Amino acid sequence: MRTAGALLLFATVFLASGVAMHYSLYDSSGVFVWSLREDPETGKSGFARTVLALAQPTEFAAASGDSPASAKEKEEEKSAESASAEGKAADAVAEKQDADEGGEIALFDGKTLGTWKKTAFGGEGDVFVNDEGHLEFGFGAVITGVNWNADPPASSNYEISLEAMKLDGNDFFLALTFPVKESHATFVVGGWGGGIVGISCVDDLNASENETMSIDGFAKDVWHKVTVRVSDDRLQAWIDDTEKVDLDLTDRKISLLPGDIELSAPIGIAAYQTRAQYRNIVWRSLPAAE
Repeated sequence: MRTAGALLLFATVFLASGVAMHYSLYDSSGVFVWSLREDPETGKSGFARTVLALAQPTEFAAASGDSPASAKEKEEEKSAESASAEGKAADAVAEKQDADEGGEIALFDGKTLGTWKKTAFGGEGDVFVNDEGHLEFGFGAVITGVNWNADPPASSNYEISLEAMKLDGNDFFLALTFPVKESHATFVVGGWGGGIVGISCVDDLNASENETMSIDGFAKDVWHKVTVRVSDDRLQAWIDDTEKVDLDLTDRKISLLPGDIELSAPIGIAAYQTRAQYRNIVWRSLPAAE
């Protein structure tokens, strides 16, 4: 008799738990995952497994461990990310319009990376905007750099300039990658042990092998203004007031050195095992005849 009473009590509690569980999950009457439903064809009633889609979205969030508030926060984060992407696209369009109109574009505001992103060379050092508002690279195992995360304003008839300073290291403190019509090239400053200057690549020859090569010395903690100009038929480059490159592009193959530096396209700034800083990064559109 005592056993029968215990079984009855267990069955009652079990059934009540099932009813409570079903109501909390599906906001309807039923037991555990079954609901009492009427068959529309026969008119007979019977138990059928409850369709999960009947539950409210907030209940699913709660069941998965997310509160309605956290679900809302996730939606807000997605909206913010979408707005950020749209903002970057709008900025890139505005910059291109400014370039088309012959205006100067500041590619770096001295506050954030903006459209630049850290280039995933592998083993790269820190990339940050320092307290003075300069873009700074720390030592990397090999190359450290940033690249422009949008289409460039143009691929010919333009000029790009910046100021660069070596802080420490014994190799190039600037490899400026830029578009040259349908291709790209890199102006290397201080490569191959600290002294080589030139364009990589011309007719598949790197900066140490082609006619753009020159040798210069670069002291630490000294700012140098570097300017590259690309027109339909000419590629020129200056360091401070000295012209280092004046290359006729007629029948010349211009390309990037195969390897890591290809990640710098379409516009990139990089340093090899060298700490460096950069500032005043400016793009200027040029008329075709300039």
